[in-house]
Amino acid sequence: MTATTIAPVGSTSHKAAFDLKGLQYEYTGRSTILLVSVGADYHEGEKFGATIDLLNRSGFARVTVAVADTLQRHNVDAAPGEAYELSRRRGDQWLARNRPLLDLLTADVDVLRWDTALSDPDYPRALDRVREAYRSDDEYAAAIDATIDRFVARRGEGGPDEDRIWNGCRTYLLEEVPIIQPLWAAKGYDFVVYPQQISAAMAATRARFVDDGAAWLPLRFKKRRSAR
Repeated sequence: MTATTIAPVGSTSHKAAFDLKGLQYEYTGRSTILLVSVGADYHEGEKFGATIDLLNRSGFARVTVAVADTLQRHNVDAAPGEAYELSRRRGDQWLARNRPLLDLLTADVDVLRWDTALSDPDYPRALDRVREAYRSDDEYAAAIDATIDRFVARRGEGGPDEDRIWNGCRTYLLEEVPIIQPLWAAKGYDFVVYPQQISAAMAATRARFVDDGAAWLPLRFKKRRSAR
C-alpha cells in the first residue's frame, strides 16, 4: 500500500495565478523576489497563503521575501525618527504574524528587509542614475509624476496635506524604483512577484535601466469553488 502525502496549503479559500495577459515564462529552477507591502490586505491571510501556494506550484528554486517595511516611512504621518521606528516595527510584526505561511515555501528562502536593500553597495549608483534621469528626461519624469498623481488621487485630491503627500510619494518612488528594477536585476533575480500590474514609474525605470531579469509577475486571485 502506498501512502499519499498531501502538501499543506496556505489557503483553502483562494487561488492565485500570474496575470500576464498572454506572456509566458518558465519558472522551474528560477529565482524570484516576493515583494511585500506591509499593511496591504493581499499580503495577509488567505490571499497571501494563495500566493505561497502559487510559488510552490511554479517550481521556483529560490524565493527572496523582500519586506518593504521602512520604505513606508515616507507615507507615515509622523516625525522622521518616529516614522522609521513605526514602519520597522510593523515589519517585525508582519514577519512574526506570517512566519507560519513563509514556512510552507518549498524553495530556498531568505528574507530581505528594506534597510538591507538600502545598504547594498551598488544602490547609490543605481539611485544616482534614476535621480539624474528624473531631472533630465521629461518622459521619465512624466511617468514618475503620473504614478504619484494616481497615488494622491486614491488618498483624496485637494486636501490640506496634498503637497506633503505628493512630495512624500516622490521620495518614496525615487528610493524604491532603483532597487526593485536595476538593482535586483543585476543581483540575478529572474522575476519580481507582486499583486498589482507594474506601475508607470516602474515600467519606465525597467525600460531605461534593465536589459534582462527582474521581470514583473502580477497576481490575480479568485475564490476556490469549495469556498463559495
